[in-house]
Amino acid sequence: MSNKLHKDILDKTTKANLGETPVFDFMNEQVITLKANYSLKSTIETFRVHHISGAPVVDFQNKIIGVISEYDLLIQASSRSLSDPIKFNSKIISIFPETTLKDVLVILYKQKLKWMPVINKENYIKGVVSRIDVLNFIATHSEL
Repeated sequence: MSNKLHKDILDKTTKANLGETPVFDFMNEQVITLKANYSLKSTIETFRVHHISGAPVVDFQNKIIGVISEYDLLIQASSRSLSDPIKFNSKIISIFPETTLKDVLVILYKQKLKWMPVINKENYIKGVVSRIDVLNFIATHSEL
């Protein structure tokens, strides 16, 4: 996304008074999570069945410990056995339910993310927010 397009989207959200809308107003609360011991094959199948491009990885208490994307799976599936456990990224870029739409736009843009987990202060998953969630919210709440 170009800087001009990024500025245009931020300007549109400001004009429509959407910039301060908290994530909990438009996040997806139906989250597909994975466990660290999932195999590559079962993870690929989960992505395929649920039409997702990434998922949070949680521990036995359902607290987030990482994320995995289609890109991660492409690399792992081409170089390892599909019965091997997934390797996930433990450097998590996440947001809180109170994070504003404006801040979500900036993070998605600067980090080049397709989606982010929404967590509470105790690291429990509350939802996910994707680029299409943001776009749908803007489209349905902006003047035409």
